[in-house]
Amino acid sequence: MPMKLDKIDHKLILDLQKNGRRSYMQLAKMIGVAEGTIRNRLRKLMSAGVIKVTAIPELSSLGYSFIGIMGMQIRLADLRQVAERLSQNPHVCYVANVTGGYDLIVIVVTKSPGEFAYFMEQVVSAIPSILRTETFVTLKNYKGSGGGLDTTQLISNLDIPTS
Repeated sequence: MPMKLDKIDHKLILDLQKNGRRSYMQLAKMIGVAEGTIRNRLRKLMSAGVIKVTAIPELSSLGYSFIGIMGMQIRLADLRQVAERLSQNPHVCYVANVTGGYDLIVIVVTKSPGEFAYFMEQVVSAIPSILRTETFVTLKNYKGSGGGLDTTQLISNLDIPTS
C-alpha cells in the first residue's frame, strides 16, 4: 500500500529536489517545523522507499555529451535476455520494455558520435535478436539531465587520473 504524504512531506521532498544538501536546520526553518520533525520525516520517507539520497552527475561536465535514444524491435522470445545484456553495458543508462512500434527503448550516453557508432557496430550488431532499431539523437535538452538515467555504471567506469 502506498505511503500517504501530507503537506510537510511534499514540501520537504520539493525543497530537497531543489537543493539536496540543505541541513535539517535549514529545512526545518523553511518549512516551519522543528528540526526533529524533519529528521523523523526523512527517516520515514527513506525507509518507506519514497525518496533516496543520491548524487546526480552532470554528464556533460565529465565529457559525456552525446545521448542517443533508441527504439528497438526484438525477437520477443529473447526480449528479457536482450534487455539484460544491454543493461550490462556501462553506456546504456536506461532500458524499458514498451508498447507501440518498438519493444525496447534504450538510452545510450557516450562522449562522441564516433563512440556511439562504435557502440552500434560492436554491441548492438552483435545481438542477433535485435531485429530493427531507430535512433534519435538528442540535439538540445530543455528539461531534465542525468536525473532519470541510471548512470552508476558509466560513472564507476570513468578514467580518474591519479594525482
